[in-house]
Amino acid sequence: MIKRFLAAFALGMVLTLIAISFYPFQKAPRFPSSAAVLNNGGREEVFFIRLPDDRLGNPRSATTAAFPRTAFASDGNDRIVAELFRVRDTEGRVIGIASRITGTVAGIRGAAGVTDWILVIPSRGALIMSRGGVPVGEIPELPANRMGLPAPKSGIMMHGTDEFSELAGFYAEKMNIEKVDSAGIVHGELTLTTRLRSTVQ
Repeated sequence: MIKRFLAAFALGMVLTLIAISFYPFQKAPRFPSSAAVLNNGGREEVFFIRLPDDRLGNPRSATTAAFPRTAFASDGNDRIVAELFRVRDTEGRVIGIASRITGTVAGIRGAAGVTDWILVIPSRGALIMSRGGVPVGEIPELPANRMGLPAPKSGIMMHGTDEFSELAGFYAEKMNIEKVDSAGIVHGELTLTTRLRSTVQ
């Protein structure tokens, strides 16, 4: 069931990206990048998600989308959660959307937690990023130097399109919780810090 769930979710995101590429939508506004130059020659850019307001499908947004979505393995042990968010820049402007899939995968050292992000900014491109996870039957090679980002909370940029296609690097995810209300809804801010450098020699 989990495989079908993940396949359907990933296929939906891929088909959406393909449709955006070919369908003649109105051109999205191009907001200035807030990237800062790093001493090592890379660049840092921070994206923000306000909770619960930027969670797509939350009860307060008056929508019927069933997110966050949870799936379990047939034995009830493995759990996968899929979420959709609006994404903002440092000025607080909504510039794109993001999906986050969290769960566990089997590996030679036992089950490991995995977090996968797909960040889509229509005027600039898409970023696919991943944190954690142990490849089945392989020993993972985790880079020690993640451009200054903390290893336990950081992951790798797996792929980029358009403006991000010739970049490589890492990202870090941080949750700042302000409060949890009586309904159990978390209020706060989720930040995604990317540190990328050009792959062009």
